[in-house]
Amino acid sequence: MSNDSVLFSQIQGGDREAFKCVFDKYMDRLYFYALGVVKEKEVAEDIVQDVFLYLWHNARKIDLNGLLVRYLLKAVKNACINYKLRLEVEREYQRKFLQTKSDEEEVYSEERLELLRSRLIELLEQLPPKCKEIFVLGCVEGLKYKEIAEKYGVSLSAVKSWASRYWKQKEGCNQQEKKLQP
Repeated sequence: MSNDSVLFSQIQGGDREAFKCVFDKYMDRLYFYALGVVKEKEVAEDIVQDVFLYLWHNARKIDLNGLLVRYLLKAVKNACINYKLRLEVEREYQRKFLQTKSDEEEVYSEERLELLRSRLIELLEQLPPKCKEIFVLGCVEGLKYKEIAEKYGVSLSAVKSWASRYWKQKEGCNQQEKKLQP
């Protein structure tokens, strides 16, 4: 049985020292791997931190088939891919939003504006509290994701996750609004 296998078994038993040993052993390697993929220091740190948190909280559920380092590298790789996909989706939504905004430069009637206001309020009420706060801080107060993360003392990826929930819900709203168009 390899040293990593022993350490992993100890982590499954809740041994903090074993976890610290694995963290110290692989943290730099995983960080530089993530940094090479995502090209942003804070994002790479968040990804590696999330992988280690997952390992700690879910070690008993993990069926380690092979080397621990392979598992960790694969987890970081998948998290990097997910981050890049989310980023791509966000950019696409922003592009569509800007395109839609330029297409909608026409003046709306008071009745139409009131319908849109009520739909926005309804959508905001459906959002979980954190998503609602992120929307208000980002879209109303104009804060950047990084500033929001610092304000709440959470990771940048957590803020992006909350924001992506809003954008998914907004997309559903856009589909319903298109049905209301004359």
